[in-house]
Amino acid sequence: MLKRSLLFLSFLTLGSIAYADEKEADDCLRSKIWSGYDDGWAVRTATTTSLAQDDHRVYLVTLYAGNEYKFEVCGDKAAKTIDLVLHDAEGREIKRAGNPGQEPILEYKPASTQTYYVALYASEVKGGADAAGVALAVTYR
Repeated sequence: MLKRSLLFLSFLTLGSIAYADEKEADDCLRSKIWSGYDDGWAVRTATTTSLAQDDHRVYLVTLYAGNEYKFEVCGDKAAKTIDLVLHDAEGREIKRAGNPGQEPILEYKPASTQTYYVALYASEVKGGADAAGVALAVTYR
């Protein structure tokens, strides 16, 4: 009886662990990328990651003068609020997505060619989830 109870408790514990679903986030992002082609957007880069509550990832990117850039993010079902922020090479905030949530978008057209940092912050992960799967694309035209 004790073994059966321990097995049942182990099953309940394992059943409550939530894993980030980067594939779900990537599938969402790919559909955005494909629809962007119709409007003349090309993909510069795309990546996926897992972010725990209050975790962040920072990506280095060179943006070229004259190009228009769109940074698009998709979070999986565990992502509640993902903040998307663009920083200059000195770390100063240049622009923040005005629509934080599961799918923030930020557009920017640099006046000069420079190095920038794109930061993703998992401000809020839904209860019960250890982390959220997050996908980021940098597109340009």
